[in-house]
Amino acid sequence: MGSKQRITYSDIAKALGISKMTVSYSLRNDPRISEATRKRVQQKAKAMGYQPDPMLSALSNYRHETKEKAAKASLAWLNFHRHPDKQREKEVFNLYWKGAYEMARQLGFHLEEFRLSELPLHRMHGIFKARGIRGLLLTPTPQDEEPSAAELATFPWKDYALVRFGESLRSLKVNVVSGAQVSNTILAFEEMQKKGYRRIGYAGEYRRQHLFSAGYLWAQQALPRSRQLAPLFLNNQETGRHGQLEKWLKQQRPDALICGAPCLLNMLKELGYRIPADLGLASMSKQDNPIDAGIDQNPVEIGRTAILTLVSQLNENSYGIPATPREILVEGRWTEGSMLPNRLLPDIKP
Repeated sequence: MGSKQRITYSDIAKALGISKMTVSYSLRNDPRISEATRKRVQQKAKAMGYQPDPMLSALSNYRHETKEKAAKASLAWLNFHRHPDKQREKEVFNLYWKGAYEMARQLGFHLEEFRLSELPLHRMHGIFKARGIRGLLLTPTPQDEEPSAAELATFPWKDYALVRFGESLRSLKVNVVSGAQVSNTILAFEEMQKKGYRRIGYAGEYRRQHLFSAGYLWAQQALPRSRQLAPLFLNNQETGRHGQLEKWLKQQRPDALICGAPCLLNMLKELGYRIPADLGLASMSKQDNPIDAGIDQNPVEIGRTAILTLVSQLNENSYGIPATPREILVEGRWTEGSMLPNRLLPDIKP
């Protein structure tokens, strides 16, 4: 029995009365073809039993990517900050940039920063289109500086491959690259236990602490109830925080603290605590934090992974808001520090 003849672009083009190029672009979901035409071509291809030849597709993608990169090799880092220079003053975000920039360079792209404080979002589309920019990184933004829903609606997200970092811009349901905050908190808890700490507490700011606290609560499940401490969430407003922290410390009596906010070290010192004599400390992000023990969030790798994800979407011709967004979590690393000394007694040899 002879094998079934493979359906080609020419067959689909002939059936629809359009060009092979239109078929090719439509099956790659290229936004240069109208959405209605793309859907019509894709539906016809499916009805005719079209299946791409994997070897020819690989060759076609290689040729297409080579031409695209030679002519238009930029990706965009969208900075939504009201004062954009402040974004990369934070070490963790600067390391995101460094990782992303270097990975883009390795893959033949150039990563460029675009600042919404200098140009409205709706005008950026024309610039991106003129310069052939098809991939956008949506970068970390303070919650009170995020664009409004009305402003976001002015931009044609469907024409771009999109990746965002972490918890910012949650209204855009796109693929996300983030630190693995639940497992990072569990890692911190376990490392502190190994050092002999018995009553490990968690304190952080109320905003965006749900993943840290989830990891902390999970890590406590194996402990007896007498050693399970309630987490502390500091008020969003600075007023009353010292009293809130002091009351919690007296109630919970921790011997070590997982710190989800960089302000905690100074607050503890102002309350008269000697660090680490009275209380061992570990930070959930060593970057931008005076506490020297804890989790290195691995921000360079987070930046690298964001670019790998974005370029993969470009290669797949995957544009716009996906039907099923993916979340890629990058594991952090434990680092030792002077603020969390070993509390275990050394082995005494006979």
